[in-house]
Amino acid sequence: MEYESIISTINESDCSLLTTINFDGPTGYDFFWAMYTDKWTWIPFMLVVIYCLLRPGNWRHRLLMICSVALLFLLSDFVVSSFIKNVVCRPRPSHDPAVMNLLSYVNDYRGGAYGFPSNHASNGFAAATFLAFLLRNRWVTLSAFLWAIGSCYSRMYMGVHYPTDILCGALLGTLFAFLIFYLYRKAAKRLALPLYLEIYRSKEVLAIPVIFLLTVVTLLLLSL
Repeated sequence: MEYESIISTINESDCSLLTTINFDGPTGYDFFWAMYTDKWTWIPFMLVVIYCLLRPGNWRHRLLMICSVALLFLLSDFVVSSFIKNVVCRPRPSHDPAVMNLLSYVNDYRGGAYGFPSNHASNGFAAATFLAFLLRNRWVTLSAFLWAIGSCYSRMYMGVHYPTDILCGALLGTLFAFLIFYLYRKAAKRLALPLYLEIYRSKEVLAIPVIFLLTVVTLLLLSL
């Protein structure tokens, strides 16, 4: 009985917080977050990140990096979407009769049936944490986490995730990044590869925060 009471309290808090974050905003605000949450918007950002990760080192280092990133994506995206969501089967708020009619939707977008945990949160925090560990640049770290946090907010504003979907997704993504970076470090040591190559401390990696800032500014201008 106590367990059910705790779950009920969490659900009530979830709904209350979500209905505060989700509101019928102006057209420009809707446009900004609809574009922000779209994965295609961030292709230039992702290409720059991939370039910075694969640019240095020899073929063995590049192969190790490709395997690390692929495994990180497999855990943070595929495992979350194809396994955890289908085991938990928690409806998205946009599909939950208890709250769906209290929410506002942008372009009537409602997402798939299940939302726990959030793929956007898992992917965003996995990538941001991995970049923070590997590149060790404050501006890269700041931009990566701002990108991830913005992505998380957009999912709640769009009405397709509860706050706990986001929180658990972010925690999972961070945990996956810890695991993959640990394995990457062990493999690099075993292969006698330098863990932090020179480019990771160079100004070249500042292309990551620059393209992030340019993308956000472009979205802001388009939403005016």
